[in-house]
Amino acid sequence: MITTQAIQSRPQIHERGLRRLDPSQDFPEVIDLIVLGFQDELDPQGWKMISQMRRRTRNRWWIQFVMGPAAHLEGFVWVESGHVVGNLSLRRASPGWQNGRLIGNVVVHPDHRGKGIGRALMEAALDVAEAENAHWIGLEVRASNRIACGLYERLGFKSVGQLEHLIRPARLAWPTYAKPRPVWRPSRPQDSMLWAALAERLHARQQAHVLEIRPGLFSFGGWEHTLDLWLAGERERAWIQDAEEPQFATCVRTDRRFKFHFWEILAHPHDDAQRAKEVTAMAIASTPSSRPWPVITFVDARSKLIAELHAAGFEHHRTLQQMYLSL
Repeated sequence: MITTQAIQSRPQIHERGLRRLDPSQDFPEVIDLIVLGFQDELDPQGWKMISQMRRRTRNRWWIQFVMGPAAHLEGFVWVESGHVVGNLSLRRASPGWQNGRLIGNVVVHPDHRGKGIGRALMEAALDVAEAENAHWIGLEVRASNRIACGLYERLGFKSVGQLEHLIRPARLAWPTYAKPRPVWRPSRPQDSMLWAALAERLHARQQAHVLEIRPGLFSFGGWEHTLDLWLAGERERAWIQDAEEPQFATCVRTDRRFKFHFWEILAHPHDDAQRAKEVTAMAIASTPSSRPWPVITFVDARSKLIAELHAAGFEHHRTLQQMYLSL
């Protein structure tokens, strides 16, 4: 492997080879590379992220001090003739006590694939994680990308689960569902532990690590959270089963600026098709009919929800595979 010491000893700016990511210098080219490499996979939420990144790169001070050390952002780029042709991001996984690392945005320019650049980027990331005494490292990859999956498997990563990425096209009429039963209540900030416990039952332990399942992901309700959403141009309605140990929950977030809805749906893995229908009906009832925009959701590949979502008009976009390596 390429050692961390060797990487650090190289000059920060050079014409060819591997070096550490410099956010203030590299971000414009990195963003262009991500768009080139992943444009067929990006959904409205992904294009929103690209738009936000482009806007922020106009302020180099902001990149250096917010997107750099303060955010624990690391990574590597591969340079050819002074231009970035490969990129990999590396960051600490949440919660921090797990001492894990997550790899993201592994991309190589189409004209430079097959030259070992992806492997060099991955080996550099593994060297850093090992040098920092990380306990594990994880990543997500499109399951149909057999070249990337094969590389990760040769480096020791194992598949620990899959999510189906589904998108419902805009302006598609909703099917008719019965009115949801009165077993739901609005979700409150203190319900975050209930959400997290339900999410953990849906996923294997190592898959949950890669997905960063934790209570902080499910902090719905409360005036501060609502205000933050309003300032961001978003609206949210979250519901949970009115029970001591809920078996289902749903949240619908509407982004008014980028014009899409995002569904977070959790249902106990042993629930039947009827329960899947009820959860889907609740999500539909929470989606503003006055905004017939695309709807995005991610569902565990084994879930009975998938068949019901297809019946409600959702289409398969891609399958994401979570991979994990113990260090």
